[in-house]
Amino acid sequence: MSVATNIASWGNSEAVRIPKSLLRSVGLSAGDSVRIGTTERGIIEITPIKREHRRVQPKRGITFDSLFEGYKPARQNAAAPWPTDDMLGAELEAWS
Repeated sequence: MSVATNIASWGNSEAVRIPKSLLRSVGLSAGDSVRIGTTERGIIEITPIKREHRRVQPKRGITFDSLFEGYKPARQNAAAPWPTDDMLGAELEAWS
């Protein structure tokens, strides 16, 4: 994805506006830290600075137990050392 934009003055610096859709496509948003540099060929690179995992709060009423409510794993054949490629338990019901 590429977009056309302009370089503008911003105080004592120059700025480039990056469309939200472009940022979202690479997993960035306003406030994220990035490193800006150039390559030997004169290409400007913007690289995200690794950040800690963002904790996501579940919707009200969602608990660990409620996520697996109704899940019934299928019994595995004790003679088989590894499960078959067939779908097991609730997975089969979900895709049927």
